Amino acid sequence: MTAFRYSTVLLFGLLLSNGSRFVLAAEDPAPACFKAKLIWGTDSENKRDPKLKPVDAKLVAGFKRIFKWKYYYRVNEEEFCVPAGRSRKIHLSEKCEIQVRDLGKPMVEVKLFGEGTLVKSITHAAVNCLVLAGDDKNDTAWFVVLIPK
Repeated sequence: MTAFRYSTVLLFGLLLSNGSRFVLAAEDPAPACFKAKLIWGTDSENKRDPKLKPVDAKLVAGFKRIFKWKYYYRVNEEEFCVPAGRSRKIHLSEKCEIQVRDLGKPMVEVKLFGEGTLVKSITHAAVNCLVLAGDDKNDTAWFVVLIPK
């Protein structure tokens, strides 16, 4: 092969590889977006803390089919997105964080941290919602509900 033909083939190959990288970058999957709710379950009615909001009736009905508490309060709610194939840590309270890793829709890995310690890790399809739960002191419980958007 002559030097001219070799350099033309090499240049064409470089253009193709750069072009394919551009196409791949343009076809990056959309980020996985969620709403995370930190919820507290208790048998005591909240009459003092204005930061605690009642949980919507549909979610309460689902909780009451499974759990024993009379009242459910939303402590915090955060909306966020996780880039495809990456992870993101979300601070829900001074004691509660989650780390969500997008494993390719609809699969996610969710790690729940309580007071800086890993409490639970699950890998699951986030189709409707995921609920992670744990005991708290004084016969109450807390829940993290992860809802895909």
